[in-house]
Formats: sequence, structure tokens, C-alpha cells
Amino acid sequence: MGRVAAALLLMAWSALAPAIEPMPGAAIHWVDEPVLGGRIAVHEAGVGHARAILLIHGIGEGGARDFRQQIAWLRESYHVVAPDLPGFGASDKANVLYSPANYADALKRVADRFVGRPFALVGHSMDGIVAMRYAAAYPQDVEQLVVMDAPSVLHPVSSASQFIASLGMAFIPPIVDPSHEIANLARRLLGSLARARPDPQIILASPELRQRFLAGDPVRIAGLAAVTEDLRDALPRLRMPTLLVWGADDDIASPRVGRVLERTLPDARLQLLEDVRHTPMSEAPTRLRGLLEPFLASGARPSAVRLGPIGEPRGEGRCYGERGRVFEGEYDRLTIEGCSRAIVRYARVRELRVLDSSVELQDSVVGGGAVGLYARNSTVVATGGRIEGDVAILANASRLDLAALEIVGREAAIRVEPGEAGSPPLPSLAVLSLARVRSPRTSGEQLQVYSITGETPL
Repeated sequence: MGRVAAALLLMAWSALAPAIEPMPGAAIHWVDEPVLGGRIAVHEAGVGHARAILLIHGIGEGGARDFRQQIAWLRESYHVVAPDLPGFGASDKANVLYSPANYADALKRVADRFVGRPFALVGHSMDGIVAMRYAAAYPQDVEQLVVMDAPSVLHPVSSASQFIASLGMAFIPPIVDPSHEIANLARRLLGSLARARPDPQIILASPELRQRFLAGDPVRIAGLAAVTEDLRDALPRLRMPTLLVWGADDDIASPRVGRVLERTLPDARLQLLEDVRHTPMSEAPTRLRGLLEPFLASGARPSAVRLGPIGEPRGEGRCYGERGRVFEGEYDRLTIEGCSRAIVRYARVRELRVLDSSVELQDSVVGGGAVGLYARNSTVVATGGRIEGDVAILANASRLDLAALEIVGREAAIRVEPGEAGSPPLPSLAVLSLARVRSPRTSGEQLQVYSITGETPL
């Protein structure tokens, strides 16, 4: 009688499990998951191999199947475990808090049950954030970390990703012109928020508000939780070898996020895939394999960019009324006036003047004298490198988006230019994302938005 009851129970349980076809060479296990509730589907292949790899997918109904092309070759050498995260794929869905921390706890139970030893961890898109949260919480589990096209580790106001650009337009003026098309996923994720303008953290904490503003949709809940996750406490703990892979044309998760992570994580290298957008697993599977295989085998990663001290100035450079001009090398003074989308990269500039322009500053050392960067009626997006001076940045009606760089001001890090003829100075907006500031007023790593006025220098 006991065997009959057990058989009937198994039949009833199997009938409740969604009917999905296993991926070639993989088995599907159904697991009760107590952290977020319900059952999840865990895909497993390559059982018996000594080394293990845990794959966690991004937003989308495909779930672990997003990695089907990678599982086909990984299972030849690795024990592969790829769950459909709660709320996605064939796993149960509900109006619960699908946060990176909760996902990390749920994944810990999966890893302990199916792997039970250190493994390589791969996270894509939203779950690049989850992967970093997991690796910081359980560093003993993770031998190697791969993060692909994660949406953001920047301040939520920063325009670095399409997720955050759309959120920024709803809450405060965007840092750069957001006139380019917002990705469909970002519009779907944050469209209702743009109308209501609530605090995302309040919404995420309340089942009623999640239902009201996000329709209780796991895609929206998980996406909003991922892009508003503060990883400052986690990033210094990610000391394992880390490979960052980004589509160079990603219009959902900007490659700038990858550049910030490369400069922030203790042992990370970034590789951009040209002509690839947000899903390298399906858009460039052969090239992705060419990156993953050597990294997983030996930890091989691309070389890092190294900047030296400011060298002897060679002269002056100038951009006037141009678009997309690129500057590299050393300059005594570089003036960019009336130019759009100018790029200054791998440069050493003693004095940089940006007037009525938009400029992207990449991995450059600016300053050394009285003022390093002067910005008037301009947008400056800076990633990596250093800006220094008696006043590192002197701003006038400008927008500054500064990430993963040093700002050293002997008198002030950022100050607004005094007004003319007794008129008040025009304020500027500064968004600092993992920027290290040293000045008489401020010291340490910053993840803040500042309104810089005559009374409030930084």
C-alpha cells in the first residue's frame, strides 16, 4: 500500500510539472525552492566531470535555454548546472521580491545540492548582478566569475544604460541627451514608473505596490531590483579571476558598465565583442566560446589598460564645431568648443576646456595645475583615469557623469565658476558612480548625485 501511495503521489507531482523538452544531453530536475517559494527547473549536463560551472540566465522567458549553445560544448568537459531562476523559464512565477540577494540565497541551495564544490559562475544581463552578489556572499564557492552585459553598477541617475536612462528621465533630468530609442525591454520594465514617479525601493518592498506599479510581473520586479542594486559592499570582495564580456553595440546594458567594472574589481578584464548587442550567447556563440574556453581552462584574460603619470606637454589641441572628433596622446591644453560627441581617450592633458560641447573622457589623466577640467554649458561623461588640480573641475551650467575615476582637488574637487558682474554662479549637476574623491571637503568612494552651487562645492 505504501508503494502504491508513493507511486500515485509521484504521478500527481509529475502531472503538475510543466511539460518541457530537455535540452540535448541535459536532464531536468524539479526542486522545491523555499527562499522565493514554488518549484524551479534545474537543467544538468556533463555529470561526472571534475570541474563544474553554474550558468544563470538574464531576463526572458527562455530561462536557462538562453545558454543551450554553450551547454552543448561545455558538457563535454564540465559538470553544467543551469537553473531556470524563480519567475522565469519553466519555474514557478509569483509576485515576490526577485532581488539579487534573494536570488543568491536561492542559488546557494541549488549549488549545494547539485555541485557541492567550488565552480565557475557565469551570469548574463540581470543575472550578471546576481552573479556578483552571489560571489561576494559565498566567495568560497566561486573559482572563476564571468559577467556578461550586466545592466548597471552605476548610480541610478547615470545615463550609462538604457534601463537607467529611462528611469532617469522619469525622476530627474537625464545626464545626456536620451533622444536615441529606448530599448523595448526598458520601456516595458519602467513605463508605469515613469508615469507615477515612486521610489523604486518602496515599490519593491511591498506586494501591493509591486502589483500596482509592476503588475506583479517577475520580469519587471527582477529587472527593477537588479538595476537599483547597490553593489559597493560586494565589489571589493570579488577577488576571484573575472572575465567581463560585453557586446560593443549593446543598447540595453552599455559597455561603459563593463569598463567601470574592469577598473573597480580587483582581478577583472573586459572583452568587447564587435557588432554584438545584448546577447552574445546567441549573436556570437563561436566568438564567445573563444573567450570562455581559455578563461575557464587557465584564467587567461585580455591585458589591462595601464596609465602612467602626466608626461611633458607636447602642445595644444583644438576642436571647433565638429562631431565625433577623437583625441589621444599628450597635450598642454586641449580646447573643445561647439563640438558634439567628442572623445578624449588614453590621453594626458594638463588643461582640458570643454565649451558648449558633449565629450566622453576615457582612461585619461587630466590636470596638474590650477584647474584640470573646465566645463561650460557642456556634458562630460568620464570613465576611468584621473582629474586633478587646485580645483580639479571648474563647472558652469554643466552636467558631469563621472565613474570609476579619481578626482583630486587640493582646494576643491568640483566648484562652479563665479558669476559675472555680481550675478550668481550657474549651478552644475554631478553624478558620481564609484568615483574616488579627495578634497578638503570630501574623501572616499562616492555613489551620489550632487548639485554644485556657489555655496556647495565638493
